[in-house]
Parts: sequence; C-alpha cells; structure tokens
Amino acid sequence: MHKDQKYEPPEGCYQGVELRPPHGIHPDRLRAFTLPSRVGDQLHYPDGRVEAFPYPSKEAKP
Repeated sequence: MHKDQKYEPPEGCYQGVELRPPHGIHPDRLRAFTLPSRVGDQLHYPDGRVEAFPYPSKEAKP
C-alpha cells in the first residue's frame, strides 16, 4: 500500500462506527477526553503517560 493510499478494511470487517465522534456535537464539548485525570498526586493522560502532579495534595506529609 502506498503512503498516499487510504486504508480500506476488507469487506465484512468490523468498522467501529460507534467509536467515531458523535455527529452534531461541537468538538469543544469533547475536549475533556483529551485532558489528564488526577489520581492522588499523579496525572494520568489518555495516551498512557503518568506524570507527577505539580503541587502535592494537602494529605501528603513532608
């Protein structure tokens, strides 16, 4: 397959249509899904990265 050619899955293969962004919803409303989630003193990003939160929680003891 050439780099300029768009991939087309074989006939009858799963297309994942329900996983596409919903039609009619403005992209700004879906921005939250690109942001990290805080778990304790760590930030968990959708791409799998985990980073330390810049400010320790109040429960953390020095």
